[in-house]
Amino acid sequence: MDGQTAQVKGSGMDELEALITLAAIALLLIIFVVPYLFFSHLGLKRRVRDLDQLVRRLQTGAPQAEAALYSRPDLVLRDTPDAPIPDGPAVTASPWPKGSTNPAAAPIPETAPRAYVFKTSLITSFAAWLRDNWVLAIAAASLGFAGLFMVQYGIENGVLTPFWRVMGALAFGGALIGGGEYIRRKGGDEDADGDAVGATRRLPSTLSGAGIIVLYIAVFSARALYGLTGPLTTLIGLAGVSTVAMVLGWFYGPMLAAVGILGATVAPFLVGGGSDNGWMVHYYLTFVAIAALGVDTVKRWAWVSAFGLLATYGGNALLYSVQRAELHFIAATLIMAFAAFTIPERSLTPRQSGTALLDSLRSRFTLRPAFPTRLTLGATLAATLAAMAVAHDATTPDAVWLALFALLVMVAALTLWTRHATALYDHALIPGAAFLVALALQGLDYGPLFMAFQTAAGPVLEGPATPIPATIWVLTALAAVGTVFMFARMQWSVRGDPDAASFWALAATVFAPATVLILEFLWNPGAVLGAYPWALAVIAVAVLMTALALRTQGADAQAPLRTGLFANGALTLITLAVFLVMTNAALTVALAVMVLGTALLDRRTSLPPLAYFIQIAVAIITFRLVVWPGLPWALDMNWGGDTAKTPYLEVAFAYLAPIALLAAAWVITRGRSPKTTVVLESAVWTIAGIFAMVTLIRAVPDTSSDNHFMLGLVATIWVALALAQLYRMQTGGRFSRVVRGSLAVLYSLSALTPIVGLLTIFSPLSPLGGRVLGPPVFDSLALAFLPLAAAFAVGAWKIPQSRRRQIGFILCASLFATLYVGMEIRRLWRGRELWVPGFTDAELYSYTLAMLIASVTLLMLAFSRRSDTLRKVAMAGVALTIAKVFLVDTSGLSGLIRVMSFMGLGLALVGLTWLNRKMTAQWDRGADGDDAGGAVGSTHPTPDEPDAPKT
Repeated sequence: MDGQTAQVKGSGMDELEALITLAAIALLLIIFVVPYLFFSHLGLKRRVRDLDQLVRRLQTGAPQAEAALYSRPDLVLRDTPDAPIPDGPAVTASPWPKGSTNPAAAPIPETAPRAYVFKTSLITSFAAWLRDNWVLAIAAASLGFAGLFMVQYGIENGVLTPFWRVMGALAFGGALIGGGEYIRRKGGDEDADGDAVGATRRLPSTLSGAGIIVLYIAVFSARALYGLTGPLTTLIGLAGVSTVAMVLGWFYGPMLAAVGILGATVAPFLVGGGSDNGWMVHYYLTFVAIAALGVDTVKRWAWVSAFGLLATYGGNALLYSVQRAELHFIAATLIMAFAAFTIPERSLTPRQSGTALLDSLRSRFTLRPAFPTRLTLGATLAATLAAMAVAHDATTPDAVWLALFALLVMVAALTLWTRHATALYDHALIPGAAFLVALALQGLDYGPLFMAFQTAAGPVLEGPATPIPATIWVLTALAAVGTVFMFARMQWSVRGDPDAASFWALAATVFAPATVLILEFLWNPGAVLGAYPWALAVIAVAVLMTALALRTQGADAQAPLRTGLFANGALTLITLAVFLVMTNAALTVALAVMVLGTALLDRRTSLPPLAYFIQIAVAIITFRLVVWPGLPWALDMNWGGDTAKTPYLEVAFAYLAPIALLAAAWVITRGRSPKTTVVLESAVWTIAGIFAMVTLIRAVPDTSSDNHFMLGLVATIWVALALAQLYRMQTGGRFSRVVRGSLAVLYSLSALTPIVGLLTIFSPLSPLGGRVLGPPVFDSLALAFLPLAAAFAVGAWKIPQSRRRQIGFILCASLFATLYVGMEIRRLWRGRELWVPGFTDAELYSYTLAMLIASVTLLMLAFSRRSDTLRKVAMAGVALTIAKVFLVDTSGLSGLIRVMSFMGLGLALVGLTWLNRKMTAQWDRGADGDDAGGAVGSTHPTPDEPDAPKT
């Protein structure tokens, strides 16, 4: 009895709930809908009455106005053509672009107007429309929910069988569509339709849109909730509903499309269902997107396609985050992308023309892609992100393979399938770059595919050994296939668009080598496969690039560029293969051999991209001789300071062989490529200087890193590298100058630390700097200061771009040369330990004599070069010598040495005065001869304007 009572009470409560729901709906209709219809009817009657009176007045007044016009003799009547009659009445404001409700009466123009979908004005118009028509929006939502709740009510209460529940929902949806179509035929759907003049505006769209939602819910529920239909039948049903929605969208206003898209997208998430059938929602949303695109292809409502793709892509992403159906998620996004490429253009082969995205970026957005191009770009990006999401979230290698194959399918489609669409040539960059990024992330994040490959290299304790997976071979083959596809597209583009052909040549050159480089540096395949098998795979790709270079066609001006790009790719892969199998010295020499071979090839075939390979290879050679393995290897030590016992002969081979090979390449390229010539020349002198420094350091028995000569030699290496970058800045574009300038600053900062140490705490004048080693003159002081002076002197000679920079180099060279002479004098008189206190008389006298000799030398040099600047510097040296004698020698010297110091100074000053006057007289006579036209007989050249003496 208690169970029966509870059951009766439960059924009573359900019936009460249903009655309350129906009462609420009836109350809503009574409070809102009925008053709205009543007042709308009154307003309509008033507008009809006013229009009728206006027509009567116009008909009555027309004859009188014509008679009055002809009674005016002062007016001259002329025959004028009739004004063109507009095709239809004025269009009122609407949140969507207007279009005719009859597709046959709306011809599609040859070139569609530029469509900007979600503009501020459109959003404002939509808000205004929603404010005026919010009742219709609520009505559409209510009717859609009615169909949804009908199905749910049948499930909860067991009303009817599942079959009849679905049939009832289908009948309800069909009735709504039939009612909407009846009203549309009688009164129209928009202001321009029928004779009702807006009385039925948007009502057919409201009813039919709700009917479309109910039909989608019914077909989906038959599979997801009841299992009445199989997958194929369900897809056919969804396709049928999408076809009905698309056809109705051609005849109705934009509200039908908005209601149908939004409602159909939200419906499956409200219906629910078993997780076993969740994968079907991906394809369900695909049909919704296809219906939206079908409406747009006839009505030319750009917002319909954009809104449909955004809604359905968002629904797919939301469903994937819950269901994790990787295969169906990727398949659905690819199908929607295919639809976005074909349906708006009404062709199975994309033919979008106009401005591409890269063209827009190059023009700084003065040129804008058309809406179909932007639509396909969004679809490509969405499908690529879907594949990337699957690869990132994958827990098994199979899911990663699925994502990689999907990306390669997109690359193939966007390369071959879109060859007739000139505005889509850059779309392949998106999945191509995503393919490379996915491979890199697998290695960086230790993804499942990477871990499955690396696990094969581990030791096997029990059972048979794990076979080596074919992962690397398959990935390399996929990269090669992608490059072949891009090469085929390049060959097709040669005849029509040479610029696009160069783009595809660059893409084909980059794709396979970039994949191989990512595998080498992030996957370390040599540890699993072995160095030689992996090197053979790299060589195989290099052979492919060589074959493509030989097959490159075209007689246009860009043909050498394309061939050179493929040659660059082949040389890069050959270089990588050499890296894998050779030792340090042999590898550096092999790179230099490749530079020489490339220079010979460039001289024979004149391929511009080969110059870039030479510059990059020279940078790699310099990096290997300086940084890695670099100086630690060459100096018999590693970064930890322990000795490595590298034989000197091996070091000499690693430096001298590249110097000879690069010098040969320098001779070959002289007069052909200024940039390459400058790079090779600077590399030869820089590597030669570094080798000289390495030889000197290894020749000295004490190689402590804090000795003064060690700091000087290390600083010389960094100064030489900085000067090489400054020298190379003579040629190159803005980007090249920025890069080389940055490197010069970096090298200069690296040289600053040892130079500061050499001049301060580790100076030879400090105990921390160590004792002077070697015989006088040719000792460690020469190693510490003379190479630095020579480096700055070469910089002043070879880098004359800036006068101030040249003066700075001269001052630096003079500073280090002066320090060497001064400290060498002290070493001659005080021995190897220069930090002892005080000065001897002979030492002070030697400084005076050296200063006089330097001043006389500068004065003679000024006379020979007729340089007033050098003469001023020499006289400044004389003044400094005089100050030294009177201020220092007077108190520091004694006896005969002081007498000799002042006597020598006086005689020297007399001689210098005589020499200065002779120099001035000679220059004055030369200047007078030039003014009189006698410059031809002068024995001296005419002085330069900046150095001309003042008379």
